Amino acid sequence: MSNSTLARTIVLSLWSAFFAYLWISDEMVRFLGPRTYWVVPFGCLTLGSAALAHALTMLRERKTDERTTGGMSRSDLVGIAALLVPIVAVIALPQAELGAQAVSRKATAAGATAALLAPPDPDAGRPPNFIDVHYANDSTQYATALGIGEGTRLNLTGFVSATNGPNEFTLTRFYVSCCAADAIPYSVNVLREGAEYPDNTWLRVNGVLRSEGEELKLVAGAVEKVEQPDNPYLY
Repeated sequence: MSNSTLARTIVLSLWSAFFAYLWISDEMVRFLGPRTYWVVPFGCLTLGSAALAHALTMLRERKTDERTTGGMSRSDLVGIAALLVPIVAVIALPQAELGAQAVSRKATAAGATAALLAPPDPDAGRPPNFIDVHYANDSTQYATALGIGEGTRLNLTGFVSATNGPNEFTLTRFYVSCCAADAIPYSVNVLREGAEYPDNTWLRVNGVLRSEGEELKLVAGAVEKVEQPDNPYLY
């Protein structure tokens, strides 16, 4: 029985089990966008089938008493280790989420990426969100089409990503298109007298927009601390 075949069987089984966990527990919303949810059941079934095929091969070799050299090369070991790194990382950091620190890291790259994305179609029939305010700040045409401007009432839920002074903080929500790796932070600056909220505090903020220079800021009327939503991202 080949040691490399055994190792590949174990790795395939672990990946299949990992995808099964994401599928059954609905934890896939932490890592993927709706467009790529299909990867989880597909990966679970495909890799599980491959692991089963390898296991049957090893069983057949054992029954027929087939002998192999069974050695594993250094490249085999490196390849197997590389395949296990993502699983180990998720196990080691099970609660890792995109938060305030990620906003600061992604700010420059996300700004460039967001500039390449087409803004959503203006729809005056739905409540405006973080993304709408972002594009309204960049385009008066978009703001007019959606009806966003001075006095527009907003109800936003997000996390505190920065404190800009004793009376202002930044509220953020990540947009995920494919997976968490391509997440883009969209933020709204909130004005609230005496507001002191630690980074990553999830808040529900009701208020109205006020124009300060070329930026729309949310003047908070009511602020409520909330639990992180089951689905923390925008899609």
